[in-house]
Amino acid sequence: MTTALTTKQAAVLAFMREFEAENDNMPTIPAIARHFGYASSNAAQGHVHALERAGCIERISGQIGYRFTRNTACASSADAATTL
Repeated sequence: MTTALTTKQAAVLAFMREFEAENDNMPTIPAIARHFGYASSNAAQGHVHALERAGCIERISGQIGYRFTRNTACASSADAATTL
């Protein structure tokens, strides 16, 4: 299922892609919260769950980590967010 991403969700997805490219692993929820200046991890967790519902990322079975899906609509949203 793909839904349109909000500007903030697209920015979180773009950050996750950049972080993964630079560090060869996904950022933690606290790392996302720090990057965006959130006082708690709840907002970051909410955006990650929204990205999962939108089909941009998926939880790795049996683990706590995520991986990117091949959803091209999500890729174009993340690319657009990097130009903001």
